[in-house]
Order: sequence, then C-alpha cells, then structure tokens
Amino acid sequence: MIASQRLEKITELVERNGFASTRELAQEFRVTEVTIRKDLDELERQKRILKVYGGAKSLSKKRILTTEAETLMADRTGINYREKDALCKYAANLVNDGDCIFIDGGTTFLPFLKYLEDKKVKIVSHNQMIVDQFNSKNGELIILGGTYLPYYKMCAGPMTVEQISKFNFDYASISCAGIDVDLNKAYTAEMDTAEIKKMAIRLAEKSFLMVDSSKLNVRGFYSYATLDEFVAVLVSGKGTRKELPDHFVLLDADECQSKPND
Repeated sequence: MIASQRLEKITELVERNGFASTRELAQEFRVTEVTIRKDLDELERQKRILKVYGGAKSLSKKRILTTEAETLMADRTGINYREKDALCKYAANLVNDGDCIFIDGGTTFLPFLKYLEDKKVKIVSHNQMIVDQFNSKNGELIILGGTYLPYYKMCAGPMTVEQISKFNFDYASISCAGIDVDLNKAYTAEMDTAEIKKMAIRLAEKSFLMVDSSKLNVRGFYSYATLDEFVAVLVSGKGTRKELPDHFVLLDADECQSKPND
C-alpha cells in the first residue's frame, strides 16, 4: 500500500472509531510506529485528524464526553482488553495479603480478579461485573449497595456514598472516562459515580488511576479529581509524548511491564 492510500485508510479508521492508537495503526498497516507517527504528522498538517498522546483522534467526534456520547458498558468489554490486562496485572502486584482494596466501576477492572487469586484480600466494590466474576479464591468481597445503574453495571447514589464512607483502604484502583494532562484533570462522563470515586480516593492510603490509551486527552463532562491526587497514574499503550508527570507509569501491553517515562 502506497503512502497516500495509507493516509486515506488511517483517516477513515480514526473517523469511524473516534480514536486510534499508534500501535494499532502500525499493526493494521504492517509498518513501523515511526512511519505511523510521520503519517499522523502529515494528517494533522492537513487538518484531517488531531494528533494526541498515543495516537490520533477524530476532529468531527464530540470533544466533551457525556453519557449520550459514551459507549454502552456492555459494548466496552473487548475494547483495549490487552491494555486493561496490563494495567490490572501491574496494580495487582502492588497488593499484599491482608490488604483492603477498593475496585472502582468500569470494564478496566475485568482482568483484575485473576491476578488476585493467590492473595487473601478484602475487596470493596460497587461494580456488578466484579461481583459476577468473584469466587472464594479472591478472598472476601464486600458489595456496596444503592441505586443500580444498568447502563454502567454498578450501584451509585447517596446510599452507596454513605456505605463506602465507613471503610478505609490500603489501595483504591480508580477508573475514568478520560484525562487531560495539560489541565491536570480526571473526568467522568456523568456525575452519578463521581462522588464514589472522590470518597474512595479520600479513604485510601494510596490511590491509583488506571488509564488505557483510548482515554488519553479525552475531556469528560465532569472533573472529579486532579491527576496529582493519585500516587500513580498507570497508562497502558505506547505513546510519543515525553513530558508526562513523574508519577505516570507507562505500561507496555505486550510486555506487561513498566516502561520508563523519559
């Protein structure tokens, strides 16, 4: 495929999906990531895409992520699964026997329990997907109740916030709809779950934000935390941006190990 054809295909793919990572594009077109970055530079120069950390975003897609624009939870389970797996593996390695941990809502944490099977921990969560996957090998699960939100497959509301306020955590693993590094903010697409996230961060000795590449440079409807409130921001997927804060940990989805931020 010649370069001009590849540029057209890249534009179509980004427009269709809203975001495409550098790695995905390199694999799709069987070229190096260096070549893809040059292609993205050219497409941005032509004002056909927006080049962001880790890949490219569509110029025509909605810039502020709201509930109406967000993908249905059930449809997210397979999106960037390998990246989510790398995030969960890294986070699980930080957990020790006897720890009490909070696991937030969202599909980011679907691989988490398999990495906790050999650890005796107390898990607190309002995430129904965690409940569905849990078995006795994972220690003890405490389920937070409240108003069930089928769209998000989790509980939220005043009852959930009141219940979580009774706990203290060694670790809290938190998800987001997007982050903006320049503005130093983490976002949700709605307000229902934000108070739970804020409470978990407040009650935890250490909080970690888990971010796959599709959530980079995505501004959501509601900002619930600054990025420096987290001990570490775990980011999966390769990128090109070098000026990330020191507490960002870059993870390679293939190697499932930390990549230095330099």
